[in-house]
Amino acid sequence: MFITVSGEESKFCAQLEVLLRGQSHKVTTVCPLAGIRQALQGLPPHLLVVAAGPERDSVPELLKSIRQEAGLRQLPILCVNPRGGACDGVAYLDSGADDFINRPFNPHIFLARVRTLLRRRVWSGDIEEDQATVLMCGGLSMNLVSRQVLLSGHPIVLTRLEFDLLAYLVRHMEQAFQRQELLEAVWNYPQEVTTRTLDKHVETLRRKLGSFAACLETVHGVGYRLSPPKVRPVKNRD
Repeated sequence: MFITVSGEESKFCAQLEVLLRGQSHKVTTVCPLAGIRQALQGLPPHLLVVAAGPERDSVPELLKSIRQEAGLRQLPILCVNPRGGACDGVAYLDSGADDFINRPFNPHIFLARVRTLLRRRVWSGDIEEDQATVLMCGGLSMNLVSRQVLLSGHPIVLTRLEFDLLAYLVRHMEQAFQRQELLEAVWNYPQEVTTRTLDKHVETLRRKLGSFAACLETVHGVGYRLSPPKVRPVKNRD
């Protein structure tokens, strides 16, 4: 999915960009906020994230002006509220935003709100699922918007962290990761998470994946790697 991030704080916008790119989204960043109208004149993104900063008081007017454009009235807009109060958030919603989230926020909650807005567009038929939306590996299919997982056509149920871990490994096929790298990428380094937590999730994930579990390999002395299913050679019959 194509997402545009706009705001006054370039460092914070860059952090959001990294977070979204980690979920296989195509992201453009527009700083300062005043440049967003011109940036939207071309091909509109699937979602706009407005990261309000020092110029937060101008955001409601910006949102109203965006909604006045016929081609942008259906564009999902997620606002990041820097003050953490409800008043700004209500003003954003009244001015045309679809949702808002207060800073500071849990990255997983932010990404969940992004998925919710994108899912609405897919279900409404406004946009089609693309290669950035669905991950494939052999008989495994992972829909990043609906969070549905199919294995050989049959649905399997994964927890949020199991899904994020597997999706990360599928995106980086055949790349070996240290345990600490996976903890940082999937868990965002919370203090209470240990390598044992990761190993436990890998263990339960393998049980759910059945025969596909052989693709989730342990790299001794390093961590884990996901390899595509091995294709057995077809023997010639005499």
